[in-house]
Amino acid sequence: MKDIMDSLKKNLGLEENRTKEEQETIIVPEHSFYEIILMKINNLDDFIEALRQIEEEKYPIIMDLTNFEKNVPEDFSVAGEKLKTFRDKTGGEAILLCKNGKNVIIVTPPEIKLIRK
Repeated sequence: MKDIMDSLKKNLGLEENRTKEEQETIIVPEHSFYEIILMKINNLDDFIEALRQIEEEKYPIIMDLTNFEKNVPEDFSVAGEKLKTFRDKTGGEAILLCKNGKNVIIVTPPEIKLIRK
């Protein structure tokens, strides 16, 4: 009787495969998720605060510098020097995302690499 039951299970696809154990596949991302913050920068203080947040909190920030460049052009060049110092000191990265009437950059901490293609 057992042979008949085994044959029935096999034919119906209900037979357990006892030679193979099913293994669970667990996918673990290399990195945890990052929050990406978008900030409109209006003056040098906003810019310095954004760099501080990137360094301390380790999140990338997309900065819209359009108003900053238009309203305070003399501080805009100072911000460029601060960004250069930030990149040299921390190893962070920055790239220009848009320069079509708007200045939009992304600045990342050293833990996040930007790939230019």
